[in-house]
Amino acid sequence: MKNFIADKFKERNYSMGNKKGSETCSLPLINLGIGDLDIHTDEHLIELAMADAKKGHTHYTDSYGYLELREEICKYHKENFKNYEFTPKDVMITTGACHALYLVFKSILNKGEEAILLAPFFPVYADHQIKLSDGVPVIVETKLENNFQIIKEDLEKAVTSKTKCIVINSPSNPTGVCYNMKSMNIIKEIAEKYDLLVIADDVYDFYSYEESFTPIITLDGMKERTISVCSFSKNFAMTGWRIGYVISQVPELISCINYINEAIIYSAPAVSQRCALYALKEFEKQKEKLVPVFKERVDYCYDRVEKIPFLDCFKAQGGIYLFLNIEKTGMTSEEFTDFLLEKCNIIVVNGTPFGVKGFVRIACTLEISKLGEAFDRMENMISL
Repeated sequence: MKNFIADKFKERNYSMGNKKGSETCSLPLINLGIGDLDIHTDEHLIELAMADAKKGHTHYTDSYGYLELREEICKYHKENFKNYEFTPKDVMITTGACHALYLVFKSILNKGEEAILLAPFFPVYADHQIKLSDGVPVIVETKLENNFQIIKEDLEKAVTSKTKCIVINSPSNPTGVCYNMKSMNIIKEIAEKYDLLVIADDVYDFYSYEESFTPIITLDGMKERTISVCSFSKNFAMTGWRIGYVISQVPELISCINYINEAIIYSAPAVSQRCALYALKEFEKQKEKLVPVFKERVDYCYDRVEKIPFLDCFKAQGGIYLFLNIEKTGMTSEEFTDFLLEKCNIIVVNGTPFGVKGFVRIACTLEISKLGEAFDRMENMISL
């Protein structure tokens, strides 16, 4: 029988799915892989959403999402960020940020057009989204020794006549870097000079630990060329509700992604939209509940990494991850990932799909006692 799978899917380079634990190591599995929070959605929010479901919010919504939710999104951004005003017609609700990003790439990329990625980057951008949209990912590497900030010359020389957009993610998955104003202005300058779009993956905006988060869309002149993608997953511990949104005043963009989405999802789940609405109405309470927990965990993990001679790490300024430099081990990223699994029964994520070599990513999404146990095992690795 012939292979019926489309050629473009026959080689699948990266999957976000978890690995199983080691079959040979007797230690209990510790999963520092996928970034799913160990904290459940606030019970009060669940009760409100379920009550709405019982009242009849179990049907299709408007394909753009509930107007009430889009109005609340507008209010949240206007009240919490300078120069971030827009209307509900500039917003579309999606089933999470990955869905939103895919719709954006499908909307803007013609066959062979290029999207610049700042490595290390979220691997889904390249193989899952840009290539599936017939685009070409172009990688610009940022360096640990420069604190993963952007060097203008490196970014500018990557621009060609086929470049359509620059993708940014700050706070970053995987590094935890928050782009400073110098880096943000470099992106703005290049985007304006070459008439490029900027796709801003802003899903970790709550988790900016050192300074308040500044969306690039709020910089002068950037509203007309920026597409912001946001999510409730990490900000409100709602990963399983699959709910996010796109904000853009790029002409026809929201209309176009809605057109594409009508053939895919049509509308995000009604009950998830209701939960998102109530979450935004009390975002301060939710932020105060979640952010200190993950800052403490990220700081704890960084302190432990600093005490292990064969590891190095950038001190995360935001987000929920650390990106460990493992070059001193003498192993490749793949070898180190497999070694940790087989000898320590710890799952980490190989850093190579993030666009760089010599790193692994850990998610700081477990209680400190579990994180401590993981690092205890790593410290004992030399004797294994």
